[in-house]
Amino acid sequence: MTPNLESVGTGKLDNVRLTLYGAVSAPLAVVGLPLTVYIPAVYGEMGVDLALMGVVLLLARFSDVATDPVIGLLSDRTRSRFGRRKPWLVLGVPTMMLSTYVLFSPPDGAGAWYFALSIVAIYLAFTILQIPYLAWGAELSGSYNERSRITAFREQFVLGGFLLAVSIPMIFSFFGQDDLRPAMSVSGLLICLALPVVTGLAIVRVPEPPVAQARTQTLGPKEYRRGLRLMFRNGPFVRVVIGFTGTVIGGAMDGVLSYFFAKHVLGAESSYSLALFLMMIAGVACVPLWRRLSVRIGKHMALVTAILWYGAWALLMPLLYFIPEYAALGFIFLQVMKGMTAGAFGMLTASMAADVVDIDTARSGEQRTGLYFSVWGLLQKATIAIAGAVALFAVDLFGFDATADPALAGAEDGNAFGALMALALFYSVVPSLVKLSTLPFLWTYPLTEERQARIRRRLEAKAERLARQQAGGG
Repeated sequence: MTPNLESVGTGKLDNVRLTLYGAVSAPLAVVGLPLTVYIPAVYGEMGVDLALMGVVLLLARFSDVATDPVIGLLSDRTRSRFGRRKPWLVLGVPTMMLSTYVLFSPPDGAGAWYFALSIVAIYLAFTILQIPYLAWGAELSGSYNERSRITAFREQFVLGGFLLAVSIPMIFSFFGQDDLRPAMSVSGLLICLALPVVTGLAIVRVPEPPVAQARTQTLGPKEYRRGLRLMFRNGPFVRVVIGFTGTVIGGAMDGVLSYFFAKHVLGAESSYSLALFLMMIAGVACVPLWRRLSVRIGKHMALVTAILWYGAWALLMPLLYFIPEYAALGFIFLQVMKGMTAGAFGMLTASMAADVVDIDTARSGEQRTGLYFSVWGLLQKATIAIAGAVALFAVDLFGFDATADPALAGAEDGNAFGALMALALFYSVVPSLVKLSTLPFLWTYPLTEERQARIRRRLEAKAERLARQQAGGG
């Protein structure tokens, strides 16, 4: 039986098309950062219990267990004149626009049910958009270093979106408006305006690699189980997943508690948006450096370096509590140092994930990038939800009250010292330790540039044989 092998992109995209592809991630980032940083604070200050919010975030993710793999497989199976991935982006854009508006502009009195339904809707929108989008990027090139170039472009737009996301509250704060709700409403409006424009340009101008042969297999439970079985026998994929999950856990706990840490532990609420803004600038500026380092020492060792750098600075964060006169300045400085790695984690792990799909393609004869990135997306979203829920539940367990007046810290009506220290530890120390725990799996990562090149040669030889067979049969 002829292998059902799909061709993949091997060329180098010009900067214009790569820019248009990467730009789609910017409005998605403007949605994503507030989900972990600002939205919990907005709803918490509206009276939604933090522990309950954490449970809602966790339970809402159970919907992704069903939707993510289905969207991934359907995306792999889609055949249209526009490609496999692009129709899903067309479907996802209006879903994202509507759910963003609802979540980011809550009416007075919006409670846990409103929050829960809005979160489920926006998670579904992310599934429809992100899985095909990431799979599309992974297929744009088969080159080890070119894939890092693609993910670097995309990550710079992600960080650019983060910059916009933090600049809006910062502008509101500059004009004396510290309530996050108006800033989130403006953010939601900008997303609704920008997302259809950038997505439309990418769909029109950026190509998809052609499919060499239409699939004849059915989309059923047997094929799904077989795909997952091969996936988790893919040793390098498992190692990448461990490293990726560790960075996501750390980032989620950091993100969901960072505003509370700045406001209640350091009394530096007014410096919070500026710190995040400068942090993202550092992240954007350093993405090319991480890409060059990955070319020099390999993607996995560049990722190890990024984790060590992040941990070295994050572990210092709780000490700022004991030097209140320098707390705001110290917070900005440490955020910038941490921010130098902000683009490294997403860029390197996504590029490594694209490489490990080649192993599966060589073994199975199919290019199931959508399935791989559906599991990737499911793990990311589930990990963010679980880590965020654990962080919120933990600080609530230690008695932290988000509605307390920071000026009353240590007093009867304010947060106790133990609650503030728990917040500091779960904000910085625990996330750092989680990231550092992944180093043994990454240090000995086996899929080097040389091995990936050998796999690519095998895939290209199979594709050439298949093309000859098809030409002979015609």
